[in-house]
Amino acid sequence: MNKSIVIFKWNPAISSYPMLGLLETICQQDTEGNWSVWDHERIHAGDECFLLKVGCGATGIVKAGVITSEPYADEDWSGQGRQTYYVDFKENMMVNPDALPILDSTTLEDNITDFDWHGGHSGVVLDELQTTIFRCLWKAYLRDNAPLFQERRDLIKRRRMFNDQLYLAPKIWRQLATDTVKEK
Repeated sequence: MNKSIVIFKWNPAISSYPMLGLLETICQQDTEGNWSVWDHERIHAGDECFLLKVGCGATGIVKAGVITSEPYADEDWSGQGRQTYYVDFKENMMVNPDALPILDSTTLEDNITDFDWHGGHSGVVLDELQTTIFRCLWKAYLRDNAPLFQERRDLIKRRRMFNDQLYLAPKIWRQLATDTVKEK
């Protein structure tokens, strides 16, 4: 069975998870979290998830990971008393959109026109065609930015800088290295 791609939507201006939360998560490295999901009947452990920043500033994909639980009901994060479902997930990539390029909403919207990349429900499953296009866009984004990510990681290590810019799990670094070698 193919794994679905689930898009979590995040507007830091109204979310219980502010922009500072993203920066802290990057600094902590290799963290787990949970997120509310709309398509709870179509989401399963093992599905891929991507956090789409919407609202002001740079908008686009700022996190990637894997869902680690089946959906479960819990208290509404917004305090409005709605029935809300969540999933747990493990992050394998996080990018500070104010420091590094992200797969931006304009690119996503230009290539996947039948999805709302600027708002709406969170935790939405892409259909088969959307998933195919998204995977191509994501692979191209990683390939195109791999040298910059490596350069930034080396700079942070060399200068012993506080890293609030980038987290890639070891398997993502290996994948980028493998893909770079294949292209040569």
